[in-house]
Amino acid sequence: MLDKARMMRGARKLVEVCADVQPGEQALIVTDVHTDASIAEMLFGALLVAQARPVIIQTLSGKADSGEPEPIVSAAMAQADVVFTPVGVSMTHTNAVQAICARGGRVVALTQWTPGMMMGGGIDADFAAIEPRVRRVAAVWDSGEDVHVTTRAGTDLRLDIRGRLGTPHAKTGIVRKGDFHPVPDIESPVSPVTGEGRIVCDASIPYLGIGVPDQAVTLEVRDGNVQSIEGGRAADTVRASWEALDDPGVYNVAELGIGMNPHCRLLGLMLEDEGVANTCHIGVGTSITLGGTVKARCHYDFIMHRPTITVDGNCIMREGDLLIE
Repeated sequence: MLDKARMMRGARKLVEVCADVQPGEQALIVTDVHTDASIAEMLFGALLVAQARPVIIQTLSGKADSGEPEPIVSAAMAQADVVFTPVGVSMTHTNAVQAICARGGRVVALTQWTPGMMMGGGIDADFAAIEPRVRRVAAVWDSGEDVHVTTRAGTDLRLDIRGRLGTPHAKTGIVRKGDFHPVPDIESPVSPVTGEGRIVCDASIPYLGIGVPDQAVTLEVRDGNVQSIEGGRAADTVRASWEALDDPGVYNVAELGIGMNPHCRLLGLMLEDEGVANTCHIGVGTSITLGGTVKARCHYDFIMHRPTITVDGNCIMREGDLLIE
């Protein structure tokens, strides 16, 4: 049963804390027919409390995660000061979002949100208190060159991050002008130049209806691109999606992100799962919104339990325990 009072508290936190919406700002809520309408309703109410000027657009679901929205939606987004996107299929890594940020707008990405997420879980985090630690991890990426990611499940991946910055892309849940943040995901990502090795995803693939897989999924990486994916139904689903999109960019190793929200839970839902502390994820596909150079027709993340991560030989995470305070 919906607890609208609790939902409104979550909506007001998104509006007043995460986005710091000011009186008179033009706020746009983009939702779709597959997302519970109560989420947009609560956001609209919270925006009214903040004395903003809210508008809701409801659209069909996108065809691929981080595929471009319809032109009419992109045009509306371009006119807003702040955009909230409670949608089932991600709009995050798109030219539309980049355009908003480039002109000083901001985007609060709310992909796969449910009413329950507005009532508790990752939204309970103290975003402002966690932000400095996220930025300290991001600073390690700024000066780093060689990253090594391993897990007991079998991940053994080496990434070259020379010249790639983490600080401009730190996702803290505090969304300032020129930023987009997926909320309640809190993470420190970096986009590698290239990579070699193996990814064994044993936690979640929160795309294409997969969520927590029934068996681990293994991706072989060469020259910065996924060469193969194996691991039962989940792997078959991802492989079929990539093949249908017919775009070589979908295989690009686009991101390493460290989850840093202690309140996030592994639910099979994108923005809870990617923020879970003691995990990391490898994003595959579009990287332009994270400091890379590839614009693909999708962006999928593969989440792993308890990684060990070294940067230039220095361990920053040991079996899921982050060593940077």
